Amino acid sequence: MMKLIRNTVIASLFGIVSLNALADTTTVLSVGSLPTSVYYGNNLASASSGTTFFDDYVFTIPNGSVNSITTSLNLNSILGLSDLRARIYSGSTHQTGTLAAGTIIEGWGTTLNYSPTASLTSVFLNPADTLVAGTYTLQIKGLVSGAAGGSYSGVLNVTTPVPEPESYALLMGGLMLIGFASRRRNKQN
Repeated sequence: MMKLIRNTVIASLFGIVSLNALADTTTVLSVGSLPTSVYYGNNLASASSGTTFFDDYVFTIPNGSVNSITTSLNLNSILGLSDLRARIYSGSTHQTGTLAAGTIIEGWGTTLNYSPTASLTSVFLNPADTLVAGTYTLQIKGLVSGAAGGSYSGVLNVTTPVPEPESYALLMGGLMLIGFASRRRNKQN
C-alpha cells in the first residue's frame, strides 16, 4: 500500500512539473509564397493557471512586410488570459527579458480590452519598416488567469514590400534622363 501511495505521489509530481514545462512553446511557422497569412494559437490547461507563458512562433521570410493580430476570449475567472502581449524580434532564440539593441522589430503591441467581464482582448502589431530576408520570432506573452485555463489565436500576414515614393521619383528621373539622351541622339543624326 505504501509503495502505491509513493508511486502515485511521484507520478503526480512529474505530471505537475511536465504541465508547467508546457507553458512556453516554440513553433516554426511555414511561410510559403507571398502574400500569405499564417494562423497560430495555443490552449493553456487549467493546471497552468497563474503561470506566465512566452510562446514563440519562428518564421523565415524574404524581404517583406508583416503585421499580426492576436485575440483571446476571457470569461471572468473561468476562462482567460490577462496581460496578453505580442512582439516581433529578429532571430529564433527564446527570449523572456529585455532584448538586445537592434533585435527588436516591434515592441509589445497595442492591447485593446473590449469589456471588463466577458471580454475579448486583441493585440495588434504593425511594424513600419520592411523586413529584410531572415528569421524572426513572433512572441506571445500572457498570464493564464482562468480556473479552466485560457487560449488565444492569431494571424500573421506577410506581404511583398511596396515601393516607397522615393523609388518612384528615382525611376521617373532615370526615365527622363534616358528620354533626354535618346532625343538628343536623334537630333544629332
